[in-house]
Amino acid sequence: MRKIKIYIIILSLWLIPNLGFSQIPTVKSFSGDGKNVDWPKIKADTEKEEKAAGGGPGFYNYDCDQGVNPISASSTLANQGKYNYKINNINDADPMTAWIEGKQDYGIGEYFEIKAPGINVICNGYQASPKAWIENSRVKKFKIYKNNIALCFLELADEMGRLSFELPDYMEYNRKKESIYKFEIVEVYKGTKWKDVGISEIDLGLCCVAESSNIKTYSDQVIIANINKGFTISTINTKTGELSNAEVLKVFKQRHLSLLNISCGTKEIQLTYNHPLYIKDFGFSSINRYMEVKKLNNYEDLINRIELGVWDESKQQIIFEKLKKIEIITGVFETFTIGKLTKGNTFITNGFISRVY
Repeated sequence: MRKIKIYIIILSLWLIPNLGFSQIPTVKSFSGDGKNVDWPKIKADTEKEEKAAGGGPGFYNYDCDQGVNPISASSTLANQGKYNYKINNINDADPMTAWIEGKQDYGIGEYFEIKAPGINVICNGYQASPKAWIENSRVKKFKIYKNNIALCFLELADEMGRLSFELPDYMEYNRKKESIYKFEIVEVYKGTKWKDVGISEIDLGLCCVAESSNIKTYSDQVIIANINKGFTISTINTKTGELSNAEVLKVFKQRHLSLLNISCGTKEIQLTYNHPLYIKDFGFSSINRYMEVKKLNNYEDLINRIELGVWDESKQQIIFEKLKKIEIITGVFETFTIGKLTKGNTFITNGFISRVY
């Protein structure tokens, strides 16, 4: 009888952590840019173009990226001559540098920690060049913890470039509220030469509306995906309702795996949950930020309760319409937003009043 009790206790101690291990969800990334992203060539070509133009933001520029704070790593590969593999390399806007774990094997169980509002972008492997990437090992699966609590598994595609994904807490992301995320290596893609496992970049990309969204110009509507620097669009003074022209100085692009589909009856738009809209008696705010301030838990609580600013073409003025529908749609979405104008900071997209991010 005593032996049976001991066996039950041992079995229980084994089952409890393993049940928790199996019950957390698995998230998969959307594929990146293949196995032959030549960052050195991209950098050289970009710098040549920017030099001719009098300057620019650099070869790895994604203005929707919010930046994260690398904190620590369980191990780090020793310097190799002038090259280092420190944890800070994963958020230095240079995919040719990387954090590489320092164990002798494939780094199973090794981890790094970052502080951020959330994470949805990663460059997997050591992307100094296609040769370096394929010769070194890459992460196939992470176990991710948020504030020391297991959040999910993350399965990464074996590709270079930026991989996009959405963690289970993505609807909670708030740039003013950071958490500690721990990425623990569970499984790897083996390199052709080295066991060393690396991560080149990691970030949080926010903002944007669907690529088919129309932007108002003085006399027409133009799809946002067709707008480039120098394009003239309409900007609006929300106090006076006056329209004026402004040239676009920056356009941002970001891939997302879910959007909010919002309708006010006469207007409809697909946008990220962090993109600002003009809300009556509140000002510019994302839907999620508004819900946080008002302590609302469900999107349904917004229906017929908030009014969004839209442009009435026939009256040539801003009017407010009640929110009639809001739903989450999933897929793979290329999204865009206007980042900077020569004048003002507002624009009109699908009739909704929005603001540069």
